Amino acid sequence: MNGDDIVRRTAARLHDTYGELKVPYAERLLEHVLQCTRSELYLRRKHLPDEDRLREIDRIVERCRAREPLDYILGTSFFYTREFEVSPAVLLPRPDTEVLVEQVLAGEEEEQLLFADIGTGSGIIVAVLTEERIRWRGVGIDCSEAALKVARRNVRSERVGLLCADIFSALKKGLLFDFIVSNPPYIPTITMKTLDRSVRDFEPCGALDGGSDGLDFYRWIANDAPSYLKPGGRVYCEIGFDQEFVIRDIFSVAPWNKFHCTCDLAGHPRVISCRLG
Repeated sequence: MNGDDIVRRTAARLHDTYGELKVPYAERLLEHVLQCTRSELYLRRKHLPDEDRLREIDRIVERCRAREPLDYILGTSFFYTREFEVSPAVLLPRPDTEVLVEQVLAGEEEEQLLFADIGTGSGIIVAVLTEERIRWRGVGIDCSEAALKVARRNVRSERVGLLCADIFSALKKGLLFDFIVSNPPYIPTITMKTLDRSVRDFEPCGALDGGSDGLDFYRWIANDAPSYLKPGGRVYCEIGFDQEFVIRDIFSVAPWNKFHCTCDLAGHPRVISCRLG
């Protein structure tokens, strides 16, 4: 058996789970178990994994077939420019959130800035922003201590602080940020049960459920953020693909203005921004 055979056989077992993406998922699984690169995987000639590794491959395949996300099984996920640690305590990174990061980087100056990442989860947003902008300082806020344990392992910069709190509840009055960024829960409660099993059964409910209409966190941010932003401060939020106009209404009252919405690569509304004053 060579590398092609191992990949082909593993991919075939993953077809029902990943469909046309079965080969890249099989490759990643095998790279992890066999501790090799993709090139090394295909260069193998007449070499079978030992019994222990074959059993590990079988175990991981069966977990994938039960719809457990491979990223959780392997404990890592790729986002923006590098791999991050993940666990079932945090949402898995998605390409949509890269659009949020890109909008912040495009909308802000490279000068010294202080920002807050509300609902930081695994810490990927605050980590990437401070790695891309070496003069920025960030505070990652999350109500889940389990999520913050993951974030602490993902954040490399000493310019990032992490805080366990519910939205703004633990912030000192008078602490003002240049901007706030957030990928808040935005799925309506009634929709939660319709999500794919890989999301519904394995990702943290509290990081997904945005209340009865999915808009609870946007209302809190719109109401409370002005007290924690400098004059002219900005807010950037990821949104659901069908939420642009209702969220525009939420931010249509003073002191907010200059509302803007950016679409993702599929052409769906995905990121909103607005500013004070």
